[in-house]
Amino acid sequence: MLELTRLPDWDRRLARLVNQHKSIPGVWGVSDCLLTVADAVEAITGTDPAADIRGKYKTEAGAARILRKRGFGDVEMALASLFRPVGRLMAQRGDIGVVENGVLCAGFVTDLGFAVKTEAGLSFVSQMNIKSAFKVG
Repeated sequence: MLELTRLPDWDRRLARLVNQHKSIPGVWGVSDCLLTVADAVEAITGTDPAADIRGKYKTEAGAARILRKRGFGDVEMALASLFRPVGRLMAQRGDIGVVENGVLCAGFVTDLGFAVKTEAGLSFVSQMNIKSAFKVG
């Protein structure tokens, strides 16, 4: 488990990240759901939990291969290995989690809803859609 502390200005940093990512399309290995969540964690805490995998894959299959090499079957398992679980409806702004809509997708809680990366940028869904959530800081 990562022991992280939220930075004093984490809320402003997260808001800037949301604005930046709204129009950045999802690209495997650059701005996919897992790396976008890592960007959010870094904005909130100053620590990038995905530093060791950035730039090491370019496809969905490559991402899956990296997760499997680390012993994870999916992004939910990867997040659960690093962060403490929290009830999905208890997750607060800045906390992270996954939603399932045919596939698992990682995201984070914002004041606009639960943000997930799509091919077009960020999409926001209801917190009710969160399958599992994890505390950041």
